[in-house]
Amino acid sequence: MFRRKPRSEDVTVAQHRPEPSGGTLVTPTVALVEQLLDEFGLKHSIDDDGDLAVRWEKCSVYFFFYGERREVLQARMYLNRRFDVEMRSTLALLLDEWNRTKLFPKAFTILPDDGMVGICAEQCHDFEAGATRAQLQYTAGMWRYTLLRFCDWLEDQL
Repeated sequence: MFRRKPRSEDVTVAQHRPEPSGGTLVTPTVALVEQLLDEFGLKHSIDDDGDLAVRWEKCSVYFFFYGERREVLQARMYLNRRFDVEMRSTLALLLDEWNRTKLFPKAFTILPDDGMVGICAEQCHDFEAGATRAQLQYTAGMWRYTLLRFCDWLEDQL
């Protein structure tokens, strides 16, 4: 993704700033996403790598922060089930069907160190301009819904 080089004054902008309509713009933080997950009633944890995760029976969703100010938030679902490497091309065709017919989440195979094929789906947004807390809550809720919907669809196909 093309990213402009931030001006020096961009880097010093406070994390919270007024929105023209009177609300407050925020950028996502681990603490804020944890609050949102609490509001959804979801049990979450920080793993050994410092990543925020929510685990379900069929999958886990991790939240990652990228960018110079960690303003890019990504939710990535890892299917718990793994597959033999010989199935990778068949799985890729299945995921191509999802990616071709659905707007999101983006789905793909991975090949972790254990030599088994894994499946991921992810959604990502750059909050450099900020968002209201309500917008972040809505986004996180939709991501949870669509990632779990993908997981259910995938289980039905397999």
